[in-house]
Amino acid sequence: MPTVTSRRDLLEEIDAEYARVTGMIDRVPPGLWKSSRVNGAGWSLKDVLAHVADWAERCDVWCGLGDTLHDMTPPAAGFKWNETRELNHAIYLKRRRHSLARVLRDFRAGHAGLWAHAATMSEGDLIAVGRFAWCGTTWSIAKHIRANTAAPYRWACKHFKAALKAAGVDEQAEKIARVSPGARGTRRTTRQSRKKTR
Repeated sequence: MPTVTSRRDLLEEIDAEYARVTGMIDRVPPGLWKSSRVNGAGWSLKDVLAHVADWAERCDVWCGLGDTLHDMTPPAAGFKWNETRELNHAIYLKRRRHSLARVLRDFRAGHAGLWAHAATMSEGDLIAVGRFAWCGTTWSIAKHIRANTAAPYRWACKHFKAALKAAGVDEQAEKIARVSPGARGTRRTTRQSRKKTR
């Protein structure tokens, strides 16, 4: 993952990807949230968003720890960084029964928390590699924040786009736009006006 060199660049990237993913979320019909299986593990779109929310919440907690070593167990208690596949499955099992309303609420809260850290933390702390113990020796806080906002938003967008396309949602929207009531009315008016001029 590329190095983050400024607060402005980080916030601009987060804002752009958040706008994209929320635009996708707004287009999902209610019945598609649970029925769409978007990966080999059998996740639904709701599960995808719950996964993003969980990691954002986790990173928000890390950012709040600062220099303290208390309860510092990235990525999670009982898991090492090379066990993220197992952790992701545990996240799925933990959150799969959450309501869509809760998942959406958690997603927005995770985004807001990390955005606030990126916006208010001193820029030196934000972009310095290894600033806090939980960052590791090669990552900055900014890189962790990006890895739990902009990057997973892009990943989620791919799943949302594929699910919407498979369900024909985009095609339906295009058809509605092409044959909108206003457009039909305009065509009728044009035909009537042609008759009058003959």
